[in-house]
Amino acid sequence: MSFFEERREQALHEVATWASVIRGGAKLTREQLRYLGFGDDWDGWRLPLEGSGSVDLLLDGEFPYSIPRVALVGRPDQLIAPHVEKDGKLCLSGDNGRSDAMRPAEVAAYCYQEALSLVLENEAGRNTDDFHLDFSAYWRRQLENAPAVWVWLGRDQSSRLVAAWHGQAFTLIAENEDDCQSWLNHRFGPKKERSVRSALVVGLDALPSPSDYPVNGGKLRRLIAKSAPDSLAIFDRFVSSMSGNAVVVLGGKTLDGEPAWAPVIVSDGISSSGGKSRAGALRGFRTSRKPPALQVLDRGVKRASPTLVDAYISRLEGGLGEGLAAKRVVIFGCGSLGAGVAKILLQSGIRRMVLVDPENLGWENIARHELGGDSVGKAKATELANRFTLMYPHVREILATVDSWQSLARRDPGVLTEADLILSLIGDWNSEAALNDLQRAPGGAITAPILYGWLEEHAGAAHALAIGKAGSCFRCGFDTTGGATVPATKWTSKGPNVCGGATSVYGAVELAPSQALVASLAIDLLLGRASAPVRRSWLAPRSTIGGLGGRINAAWESVYGDVECGGRMMAAPWPQKVDCSCSSP
Repeated sequence: MSFFEERREQALHEVATWASVIRGGAKLTREQLRYLGFGDDWDGWRLPLEGSGSVDLLLDGEFPYSIPRVALVGRPDQLIAPHVEKDGKLCLSGDNGRSDAMRPAEVAAYCYQEALSLVLENEAGRNTDDFHLDFSAYWRRQLENAPAVWVWLGRDQSSRLVAAWHGQAFTLIAENEDDCQSWLNHRFGPKKERSVRSALVVGLDALPSPSDYPVNGGKLRRLIAKSAPDSLAIFDRFVSSMSGNAVVVLGGKTLDGEPAWAPVIVSDGISSSGGKSRAGALRGFRTSRKPPALQVLDRGVKRASPTLVDAYISRLEGGLGEGLAAKRVVIFGCGSLGAGVAKILLQSGIRRMVLVDPENLGWENIARHELGGDSVGKAKATELANRFTLMYPHVREILATVDSWQSLARRDPGVLTEADLILSLIGDWNSEAALNDLQRAPGGAITAPILYGWLEEHAGAAHALAIGKAGSCFRCGFDTTGGATVPATKWTSKGPNVCGGATSVYGAVELAPSQALVASLAIDLLLGRASAPVRRSWLAPRSTIGGLGGRINAAWESVYGDVECGGRMMAAPWPQKVDCSCSSP
């Protein structure tokens, strides 16, 4: 018998000893467990509830390193109560529940007592607020084989007409036809014919409880009349003019203020609750002259299961996704640093991006680049744009050009003038000195800040520097040929020489802090949390730099302070040369 088998047997023995003292409790037989849908690796006990009914305490094959599950038995009155899932399972500890594997009997006793308390609280009606706290979970409850509706509407819950694309597997709801077509083209590839129809969003003053969920046209209209009376007219017009199935998306806010969406499919004929068409209520009216308030009674209504395709916003810092949505970013350089920064910015909410790089991907870079072997020999900018478009279909626009930034500026200067932020991650002195001079030229077209990012040898240090139209410029921290005035690290040897110069040796692990450094400063600039000129630097741990044959530059520490053990990000003010052209009045 293995360690885990022995541990489970001991845990089951302890639980059985505890359960034996509960009057009316009994171990479930193997046949009972199979009838309930549990395999031979499950064990369980049926334990009494106060009043009527009972609960099953169920232990899976991983117990005691898993949480016991509890299900109601013989209590149909509780099946629509809060924290009761499909088949009567009780939600007691949540997906991230933790327990003490060394005290299995105490864990079982705790779960049993929690079940008793939950049933009593539900009977007393003390948990009804939870319907509106975790609204989406209760709306989806007992929705087997329900139509799937994918929602891309952001946080605006005002009542209005929106767009809907009806597919075989799901219906997509978006703000307008352009958004619908754009999302679908990004996600599934361009297609000439995708028919888009109207859908309706109705903003409710209060989200409904399960007893108020619409099951027919009349109940849907009464819900709107109660919780969105100002939207009743637009709802009646929508229903009276619809042809075939249509989607009404009910919107509201949970108790903690988060937006929630509850879509229903409105159709012709018999209602989803199984009742017959309300022809009796319409007798005496011609079909074309039925009052809108009565026409809805002739419609079937079925709850749909919502999927929020912009749910990523809920995992971002408050306001981050929305704050960046309207920003336009241009990135020069799609190498290992630029590609990773571009991905982070898209994941953070940027929806408009231009990628500029004339080079193709080589095999030597796939260990530290967002692209892999399937893109070797292809243009980095184009490959990244194609890949990111599929990965993030909510992005409005990702453009790619395989020209140098200079050629792009001559051909289409609007790309630079319309940018909210330009990132130069080329790592080439000649090119970036030209960019700096263009920004500082009298009457220059570049008004956005430019964020320069570069790595020192072995990615032992990285720098993110934002330069604006005034103050110190990019040249201020370098000598006339691009050598850093005060580098953060010193090295006894450089990377291997190849045609065109030395290369820097580092991998994805060493690169990751540098990507985060540049991306975080870019976000702060776009949100107004930082302003140019500003520099941030990352230094690897002293031990890492030393192990690679380098050291932290003593001159750096004399200027910017002791970096201690390294492995940290720090603010490093950018100097202004007295003899630099940017210091002239």
